[in-house]
Amino acid sequence: MALELPAQTTEPPIRSLDNVTFQKGEFLKFRVHYGFITAGYATLKVGEKRVWEKGRPCHHIAFTGTTNPKFDWIFKVRDVYESFLDEEALLSWRFNRSIEEGSFSSYTETHFDHWKGKARYIHANKHESIFSVPDNIQDVISAFYFARTFYDQKTLKVGDKISLKNFIDRKTFALEAKVLSREEIEVEGSTYKALKFDLLIEESGMITDGSTIQFWISDDDNKIPLRIESDLMIGSLKADLMSYSGLSHPLTSLVKKSD
Repeated sequence: MALELPAQTTEPPIRSLDNVTFQKGEFLKFRVHYGFITAGYATLKVGEKRVWEKGRPCHHIAFTGTTNPKFDWIFKVRDVYESFLDEEALLSWRFNRSIEEGSFSSYTETHFDHWKGKARYIHANKHESIFSVPDNIQDVISAFYFARTFYDQKTLKVGDKISLKNFIDRKTFALEAKVLSREEIEVEGSTYKALKFDLLIEESGMITDGSTIQFWISDDDNKIPLRIESDLMIGSLKADLMSYSGLSHPLTSLVKKSD
């Protein structure tokens, strides 16, 4: 039987970018904690196999967020975000979001048409809406992976900014990351060289309500997140890197490994 290949698009070409930062099979796991209390875990995984969207080869990238099973009886979280990221253009073609938080649940899909500048938003009840979006729009997962390829960590200076446009929940909003410092940070007993950023999310209701969160990215060619921190009314919520595999480059930012 002949191998059936995905249908190729006849649309005009879109941008072509180099990616030497991440690869298929990259896996990152984080411990989400409030002080000494482990509230849950989060993972980011780039699928090992190529997938196809709009006749184009893509990475399948999945984010999962779960509460610590010990605390499920208080407030259970089982969230899954999926992004289908064009391998060549580093643009999202589809974004799926499944949310289970306490008694609330929701499933949505967003399909992007970059040739027409449109986003088709589909809710679980099959209600569809069409929105106009800017050129090179991203979803919240694809934006992170694109940003990792977008900047050169060797030349970034304190005060430099990285800006992107994202679409989620029927809205386009801006993300802006500002370099605060270069420093060493201890995460889960290991010490890393890192770039510290402030992240401003323009639109409320996603991660923060118009305020900033801070994150630390490894100061090496992998540019992986080491810590994400959001201030609360009492203390702060942190997501710290626990483990990793499938990186494209040696983790040269690692100064001291935990015992």
